[in-house]
Amino acid sequence: MPRRAARLAFILVLPLVLAGPESAGVKPAAAKGASSAPRLNVKSWELKNGLRVLFLADHKAPIATVQVFYDVGSKDEHVGIRGVAHMFEHMMFKGSEHVPPEDHVRLLTEVGGAVNAATSEDVTMYHNTVPPSYIGFAMKLEAERMRNLKILPETVASEARVVMEEKRVVIDNNPIGKAGERFRALAYRKHNYAWTPAGVIEDLQKVTPADCQKFYDTYYVPNNATLIVVGDTDEASVRKLVEAHFGAIPRGAAVPRNNEAEPPQDKLRDETMELEVQIPVILGGYHVPKASSPDMAALQVLASILSGGDSSRLNQRLVRKEKLAIAAGGALQSLEDPGLFIVYAAHLPDKDQAQIRKLLMEELERVRNEPVSAAELDKARNQLAAKAIFGLQSVAGIAGGLGSAQYVEGDWRAFLKEADGSRYLKVTAADIKRVAQKYFTDSNLTLVSLKPKADGNGGAK
Repeated sequence: MPRRAARLAFILVLPLVLAGPESAGVKPAAAKGASSAPRLNVKSWELKNGLRVLFLADHKAPIATVQVFYDVGSKDEHVGIRGVAHMFEHMMFKGSEHVPPEDHVRLLTEVGGAVNAATSEDVTMYHNTVPPSYIGFAMKLEAERMRNLKILPETVASEARVVMEEKRVVIDNNPIGKAGERFRALAYRKHNYAWTPAGVIEDLQKVTPADCQKFYDTYYVPNNATLIVVGDTDEASVRKLVEAHFGAIPRGAAVPRNNEAEPPQDKLRDETMELEVQIPVILGGYHVPKASSPDMAALQVLASILSGGDSSRLNQRLVRKEKLAIAAGGALQSLEDPGLFIVYAAHLPDKDQAQIRKLLMEELERVRNEPVSAAELDKARNQLAAKAIFGLQSVAGIAGGLGSAQYVEGDWRAFLKEADGSRYLKVTAADIKRVAQKYFTDSNLTLVSLKPKADGNGGAK
């Protein structure tokens, strides 16, 4: 996907980066290696306190990753604390009983490690990539903040300000970000996917230390987490280290899951926003099943056909051929609960938005009514299969895939089934047409059109 289009997709569906597969450098022959993908001999066990552990020995390089995935994201918030899951991604670095603020990062980077974290609708993850001799040290730091985090009033206030500023910059001060936020709220009427981890300013302004302590005590417990170690070490050593650092942490109470199911959409939801905007946008989305659905492979291939690179259908029709849009594409938002298949077109203010919308809908109708070509299908399948195999090249990529599969698809073993890319190679043109006809219906569509605000004389400002 071109950089400009990828950036627009990122803004429209924040906070997930939903760029489609790249076309550059991926040739159809690459997918022939799918069957030769390495077998991943993942070991799994569970501590008495409920902590799930996944381990994979990988001796290709002297490196290892220690990652902790918590089964909590913005979908586990409620009105009043929207944004607190994102706050915790920051707060977990702000000091615990035995580790001063920011020392988690400092201590690991000083030994050549790299540290990162991320929050999504479904999961919050913490990553530490280190030399193998520091696996135990990384575990010690993660175990420390799993239950000994200091939740101080000044920390809560400062991190709420940080998250609010991020939201203002990326969403509130960005017309496209506002359109994306409105789109999400329009698409979801009941489910907590109606908001993103970016949060809501009015909630972040009022969040208290007591709110944060309750959130921490509910979700940051071993029985709501998976520890993943991948790298140049052995199972016996990892088992010993895990028990030493995490074994004594007490099990938490049963974690509540209170998300209300989103009812089926029964009619088109269509809204126009007028803002002072330089790049108007049409943003649409169809409800699709949850990530564990067998339809997801066909939907991923369809997403690649529509928006995977310069030769994709939406880019070719709206940008290259008609020259009406400056970017057009889409992405499949694969979530633990039913997600969205998103499409968009961005254009300059002097272009006819009604015509752009018509052409966008025509392309979606075409995949419903006509089989995709063999060349398109091969390209998309091969891109996705190759991407899956390339993802096995790093220990962090493997661990991240295992963790996401555990909490988004419901089972870490799903990653093993997908790792060789073969599920994409099995998708047929008939599968593409079937899922398009099933989900790409007007009654299942939500549309938000962002237009320039009209001046007093009826023209755009």
